[in-house]
Amino acid sequence: MSIRRNLFISHTSVRNVKPKAERRCHLLLAVSLVLLTVGIGYDLVFGTKLADFMVIIAGLLFGWIAFLYCLGSTELWRE
Repeated sequence: MSIRRNLFISHTSVRNVKPKAERRCHLLLAVSLVLLTVGIGYDLVFGTKLADFMVIIAGLLFGWIAFLYCLGSTELWRE
């Protein structure tokens, strides 16, 4: 009986992130998704306002910060 490797799991995984950084990463991504959902949803229902635009921009900003933070805190760069 041979052991087959799961093709959906890569050699380097997300588990190379420190636990504290992983929590921050999830929090930043969650804040980004909530801001984008609220901003775009409100914009679609009630029309475009400057405040909606600022909420969407804040969501995009948090998303990019989360992406760069998560990418920078992985152990992939230290191998």
